[in-house]
Amino acid sequence: MKARPPHTALAFALAGTLLASASVISPTTLAADCTRTIGSVLSLTGPIGTFGVPISRAAQLAVEQVEEARAALGVGCALEYDVRDSQSQPSVAVDAASKLIDIDGIQALVGPISSGITGPLLTSVTVEKGVLVIATASTSPTFTRMSREGKTKGLFFRTLPADSLQAVATSKMAYDAGFRKVAIIYFNNDWGKNNQAEFKRSLETLGGAVANIVPYNQDQPSYRSEVNKALEGDPDSLYLLSTPQDGSKQLRDWIRFGGASGLVFAQGMNDPAFVETVGEAALENAWFISPASPMTPSFQTVNADIRACCDLEIDGGPGRTSGYDAGALLALATVAADISGMDGTGADLAGIVRAITGPEGEVFHAGVEGFKQALMKYSVGKDLAYVGVTGPIVFDQHGDVSASFSALQYRGGEFVEQKAISLEEVNEIKAMIAAQ
Repeated sequence: MKARPPHTALAFALAGTLLASASVISPTTLAADCTRTIGSVLSLTGPIGTFGVPISRAAQLAVEQVEEARAALGVGCALEYDVRDSQSQPSVAVDAASKLIDIDGIQALVGPISSGITGPLLTSVTVEKGVLVIATASTSPTFTRMSREGKTKGLFFRTLPADSLQAVATSKMAYDAGFRKVAIIYFNNDWGKNNQAEFKRSLETLGGAVANIVPYNQDQPSYRSEVNKALEGDPDSLYLLSTPQDGSKQLRDWIRFGGASGLVFAQGMNDPAFVETVGEAALENAWFISPASPMTPSFQTVNADIRACCDLEIDGGPGRTSGYDAGALLALATVAADISGMDGTGADLAGIVRAITGPEGEVFHAGVEGFKQALMKYSVGKDLAYVGVTGPIVFDQHGDVSASFSALQYRGGEFVEQKAISLEEVNEIKAMIAAQ
């Protein structure tokens, strides 16, 4: 049985009432006259703003659906969602998070997209102030190391796999596509540095080779110099660790200067806006990596809901599925803290997040009805296991999740899975690396 926060006698009495007569209870009878805010710091503008807006909408939908479930049961405080724009800049993100925490008193934060922003947020603001962060698309292994060293204090989770898995899967995708001498252009931040190093180690273990490795700084008018350097040594392909905005410029120069047609893209590039910019013809021999999106009941429910509310596809771009699950877990934990009579500190919420996720417990799914069932079961002390739109969520001791991956190509106006890369295959390569 999982360790979980204690419930007050009032909560247990309330739970019995809910289970006996949830269909007739009046929300105003039991709901407290109070409001809790789920904060969010995301890139709504800047080089990765194309990701941030739909990710934020997915997280907001999750909070709204937990709020609807809470209100129907008449428990806890009302929930609100408040997003601030980081402008894709670490300093702006730190300032925005500080205001959310110090002025608005938030204890739960849907975390940034970029690892280069998440790092300063953790080290400068959230850990010190005891605020829980669940990141939507920050994959650097740095955060695993920080947790191992006790620097995150258990207040950091992420709902998509770290690059310690993802870069390995990408190297297998490249090798299986027949690429044997890969040039790398990478965003010169924490994410880019760690990802390219993991990719290189994995590809070489598989029998491939890496040509020139070239860092770049974002938002430059031209990347001609970086591309020319990457072309040295006649590579048969290019691994582009970039953003759609910068990557479109880099790819144009790669093609203009005679680069090979073989292309490998890190997660985040499988965005329709990127394809529209560079043109589908340039991507005939291009491969995109993405965590797999299993067709769970949660996926089907939320995809229908986000189409209806927002004219979006939940898997139509990077970070949307993980953004939804981050918002859902933070919102559920906030209501559960009220049910338990807890203060709802970041540490309280972190404990509840572990109590409502796998591997053990009664499964519940996303959406209003799933969240209602989860809150009722939590009220009577049930162990729970959330199967979200990203699949079953099982956090390890460092707040990381594991997943299988999809190797995608763009065909007929959409990203199509051409090959599945299982977690077992990824772990096999990691074992080969460890044995060297």
